[in-house]
Amino acid sequence: MQRRDEVNRKHERLRGLLASHDAPALLLTQTRNLAWFSAGADASIPVDSDAGVWSALVTPARRDIVTNNIELTRLRAEEQLEALGFGYQEYAWHGDAPKLPPGTLVDTQPEVADALLQLRLVLDAGEQERCRRLGEETAAALEEAIRTARSGDSELEIAARLDAACRRRGGLAVVNLVASDERIAQFRHPLATQKGMQRLVMIVVCNRKWGLVLSATRLAHVGPLPPDLRAKAQKVAQIDAAAMLATRPGRSHAAVFRDIQDAYAAQGEADQWRHHHQGGPAGYKAREIIVTPGDESPVQAGSLYAWNPSIVGCKSEDTILVGDEDFEIITAAGPDWPTIRVEQAGQTVMRPGILEL
Repeated sequence: MQRRDEVNRKHERLRGLLASHDAPALLLTQTRNLAWFSAGADASIPVDSDAGVWSALVTPARRDIVTNNIELTRLRAEEQLEALGFGYQEYAWHGDAPKLPPGTLVDTQPEVADALLQLRLVLDAGEQERCRRLGEETAAALEEAIRTARSGDSELEIAARLDAACRRRGGLAVVNLVASDERIAQFRHPLATQKGMQRLVMIVVCNRKWGLVLSATRLAHVGPLPPDLRAKAQKVAQIDAAAMLATRPGRSHAAVFRDIQDAYAAQGEADQWRHHHQGGPAGYKAREIIVTPGDESPVQAGSLYAWNPSIVGCKSEDTILVGDEDFEIITAAGPDWPTIRVEQAGQTVMRPGILEL
């Protein structure tokens, strides 16, 4: 009933979208929009495609799944979308989909896509609870994978363990980055290679489940941390905490970004933000928006943010849920993970340290 109530609330918002465009219907085709509207159903078969293998046709009075006969049996047996108030429009896999009413909106149209983005940004109570569950699973998968890393392991082997750890929990690592030793300092987006790890490894995941995508990063080192690496971890923890504390409802993204720039400067790393994006609102994409200087759109309560500050050789990243007065780190490190305690503006923020293997 809770999931159906969530879908009903979202249908009401789509009625408003239809009314604002004086349109008879809306066709949702993108996996992110289908997962959002259905409260978590998965429309992806090729996982690298934005387009779903089924669609949803929404009118003021109805919501129908438009699908070929390949998908229909599984949808009825496993997604149980009828219980959420959906009907079905079936067509043969070798035939044409049903014709749309004249004037139907499609979610790939730029104006419609932007309107749906705004609807996705603020999460329903059910979505927030799913995010908390996914956050725990994401941190557990990430930390499980990195704890097994040993000198001589290839980055690809470590990435495979991360894929498996996410899959065992029902998720999918839509971004899976692994860098070891000098590659951490060389590349901000390090695709895993055959290179063997020696002392230091960083793994990054964007983990998708129920359509929601949460992001986090962890680092581990074989043996005691060198002083310079410990100092870098302290710096990025300070910057990351500043970003989180700056993300308050009603503030503009531009104001948050200025605080992030100031935090870099305070750590003696004023230009490092220029070498990689700093993140932004998350949800049904790893980043629904990548925040840039001058973005005046506001932070909203009920939204997810994943900031990812980095300096040469180190990075800090988790996903937060913004509340009315505070934020919640939903991919927080596990209880036996080393942490860095950051005190800023009278508040304490715990950031993950670097694990000594």
